[in-house]
Amino acid sequence: MTCYAVYDKDRRKIGVMCGQLGRHCAECGDVGINLCDYPLGDGKTCDRSICGYHSAKVGIDIDYCPAHHAEWKAFRESGGVRRELENVVPFKDA
Repeated sequence: MTCYAVYDKDRRKIGVMCGQLGRHCAECGDVGINLCDYPLGDGKTCDRSICGYHSAKVGIDIDYCPAHHAEWKAFRESGGVRRELENVVPFKDA
């Protein structure tokens, strides 16, 4: 039987819960409720299983695991988003 870590509101492990609840969080063993949506190229995403505590919401229905969220924040803070948006060519209706 599959077992999951159970945490209190302060993220202290307080027990274990067993049953078929889905994938484990790759970070803590809790129930993974999201998959990391970080793009890896060729239409693929990270897909690392993450719980609500370890999910970083970066957009509507877009969640990143802690490692990819750190990478995203560094890119954003370095001005990467602005640089990329400046390269967008507007669509001209014919």
